[in-house]
Amino acid sequence: MQAKYSSTRDILDADGDTTMSLHSQASTTTQRPEPGNTEHQPSSSAWRPMALTLLTLCLLLLIGLAALGLLFFQFYQLSNTQKDSISEKEERLGNLSQQLQSLQAQNRRLAETLQRVAEKLCRELYNKTGEHRCSPCPQKWKWHGNKCYQFYKESKSWKGCEYFCISENSTMLTINTRQVLEFAMPQSYSEFFYSYWTGLSRNGSGEAWLWMDGAHYSPELFEIIIDFTSLRSRDCVTILHGKAFSKDCRELRRCACERMAATVEPERLH
Repeated sequence: MQAKYSSTRDILDADGDTTMSLHSQASTTTQRPEPGNTEHQPSSSAWRPMALTLLTLCLLLLIGLAALGLLFFQFYQLSNTQKDSISEKEERLGNLSQQLQSLQAQNRRLAETLQRVAEKLCRELYNKTGEHRCSPCPQKWKWHGNKCYQFYKESKSWKGCEYFCISENSTMLTINTRQVLEFAMPQSYSEFFYSYWTGLSRNGSGEAWLWMDGAHYSPELFEIIIDFTSLRSRDCVTILHGKAFSKDCRELRRCACERMAATVEPERLH
């Protein structure tokens, strides 16, 4: 009986242990969180600050773009304003430039008119007195047309007169117009038969007569008298008593020089 009772208790104990074991497993199973819930909760907590950060960055970018747009708009307006201002200033500058050119042209015309009047008045004073302080020529030089002339008493060869005139900032006499002919020929009259060398010469018999500037001699203006009885070369022209003669370039004759006249100074008319 005792043994049977023990066996029965053992079975009951075994069943009790089994029941407790099952109950313990069920409790454990009930308390264990589901796998899906375990992964979801930590994931949601991690993305929340990241989303806030991204949202903040987006807001900052929008603010930055708005600020850039505002700056660009202000710069665009300023640029248009500056362009208008520059265009207006350029237009004013163009008008001022035209006015300046007009004034300069008027000033030139007035200066030219004043110069012609001064020259005319000075020439009248010069012709009356034979010499005047307003003369545009050096002292003792003769003023005719737009040139100054000097008939020196020194006698030299033709080449010597060329060098002498150069030393006086002038050239040898050139008679290439009727006005100069009528002025120069009377200067050649001398009671002692002193003739003057001109700048007319040639390279030999049969060659063309040329002035010092290369211009050709015009037979219609005056005639060159050639002494065919002389055996010497006759390649330089001198003037005497209103006539032109071909002479030996080595002979000693007086020098006639010319130079451009200066500008008449109106203040020297007083």
